[in-house]
Amino acid sequence: MTPARVTLAVFDALSQAEIVRGRLLVEEVPCVMVDRSLLPLGIVAGGIELQVAEADLRRARAVLAADYSGELE
Repeated sequence: MTPARVTLAVFDALSQAEIVRGRLLVEEVPCVMVDRSLLPLGIVAGGIELQVAEADLRRARAVLAADYSGELE
């Protein structure tokens, strides 16, 4: 049985969703993008939802809240 998923964030642009998705995957937080738009037609109407398992929601939020900018040169 697939665990219940919840929406972590909604994006207007595929590129933004892919960046956040990549960050979660690097931290081993499984996630799924749900396209509620007409993206194949080049129209983002309903946004792109990034969903995680309900059990991973707290960890996913912590991953996205982490600020690594001080580690950059």
